Amino acid sequence: MSKTEARKETIDAIGRRISDLNDQSLMQLSQFISYLKWQEELWHSLLETEADPRPDQVVRWQFDFLEAFPAARQAATRSARGMEIKVAVATCGMVQQIALWQHPPTVGSAVCEYNLTVPAEVDSLRLRFAVGIRDGAVMEADNLCAFRIYVNGVRIWSTTKQTTTWERHTIDLPSLGGQEIIIQFMTDGLGDTRWNWAVWAEPVLLGYGSRPERN
Repeated sequence: MSKTEARKETIDAIGRRISDLNDQSLMQLSQFISYLKWQEELWHSLLETEADPRPDQVVRWQFDFLEAFPAARQAATRSARGMEIKVAVATCGMVQQIALWQHPPTVGSAVCEYNLTVPAEVDSLRLRFAVGIRDGAVMEADNLCAFRIYVNGVRIWSTTKQTTTWERHTIDLPSLGGQEIIIQFMTDGLGDTRWNWAVWAEPVLLGYGSRPERN
């Protein structure tokens, strides 16, 4: 399911349930919507506070991994048993985001693979995303979930996580302008997949180029 389809399905389901609410419940719903809007504004304000290290460049291209999800390849490195990969709303630390859900299989890693071509005018690339374990998970001290990113078969980033909060990351990549590349998002339960409700929020690849000269 694409990001747009997931959003429409959620809105339709909410609309059907709202019609059955009484006046008191509608008032409580209005208050909760205000709270959710505050969450959304908080999330985007956090993204905007990150200083852009390229003042002499502008974003000329971007690739939204959630929008492109229907064309992504889903696979397991060993067995697919217990694996779940989809796009849906995820809540981590009480903050909701549309995200890539990637629960690892009982053995090995879950893989979500994208094939794309970087435009020739792109001089440099940045990969921006957040990782989390969804609220409600009961991760014990010895239970970790590994998050990994590969570009053209080379691991460029990895971390382990067990807390139910979003952690934001930005990775600088080579320009790769004009090239076809393969980007893989992977999760691994490291031998224990209990509560490994792994999610990637708003993964996007940003392509930067020189600012046009003013006449």
